This record gives sequence, C-alpha cells and structure tokens, in this order.
Amino acid sequence: MQLLDQNAVATFLTAIGDPIRLQILFVLRGARLNVGEVAAQFKLSRPAISHHLKVLKDAGIVKSEKVGQEVFYWVDKPYIVGELRTLADIPESYIKSDDR
Repeated sequence: MQLLDQNAVATFLTAIGDPIRLQILFVLRGARLNVGEVAAQFKLSRPAISHHLKVLKDAGIVKSEKVGQEVFYWVDKPYIVGELRTLADIPESYIKSDDR
C-alpha cells in the first residue's frame, strides 16, 4: 500500500471512528438530507452537525450539493467500498508480525 493510500485510509478511519459521525452515516443511508434534517435526529446543534458533515465530506465519505439556500448530503457508497477494499487487500507481508 502506497503512502497516499495509507493517508486516505487513515483519514477514512478517523472520520468514521467518531460515534456521532458513524450515526450520521446511518441517518444518511439511502437519503439526501440537509443539515436541519440530519440535526433533527440528534441532540446536537446544527453547527455541531455541520462540523461532523464537513469532516465526513473532507474524508470523501459523503458528497454534497447546494440547491438554492440549502446543502444536501448523501453517502458516497462507492468511495466507502473502495476504502474497505483497500484495507482488505493489505498484503500479509505488510503487517508486522508483532501486530498479528
């Protein structure tokens, strides 16, 4: 795995490693929602949800589109599958024997 791949996977894992962001992904599953619609599912402020969505977007996990005054978010499933495949394809020789 090249360094670039490692950085992308690390960013991906960091983004989904937060319980709130993981819950946001479940809320967005199969839907395009704006910040208010996502925030309605949580006991967090809209700015807090916006921050979590930005982290997910910066990691490539969600995509967004501005429609009028609103920004809609959805899960980028092909990207997630690609990152998981990258993790699954790490050769055994790459993993230190102490880590097994």
